[in-house]
Amino acid sequence: KVLCPQLDINTVAAGGGSRLFFKTGVFVVGPESSKAHPGPVCYRKGGYLAVTDANLFLGRLLPSYFPNIFGEKEDQPLDSEATARAIEAITSEVNAYSKGSKEFT
Repeated sequence: KVLCPQLDINTVAAGGGSRLFFKTGVFVVGPESSKAHPGPVCYRKGGYLAVTDANLFLGRLLPSYFPNIFGEKEDQPLDSEATARAIEAITSEVNAYSKGSKEFT
């Protein structure tokens, strides 16, 4: 008998457009997609919080390496500030849900 760590994977596709949610105490990734249009929050088109935003917020994506093709006129860089606001909003959801427990920052 061999024992090893396991994960219950319900979906294999978790690309940059996979949406991020906080539902009933659990972080959820996908299966809903923000798609290319409107795309993640950082695309500047009123999109949804997605894996791409998380990677931008964590510093894994560098806006200076991307062309200025975002926004309604497709002439702006990735929007790190909008992503930070969206992350702050989901952090508030987590803190409201876990009221009485340690707050996350």
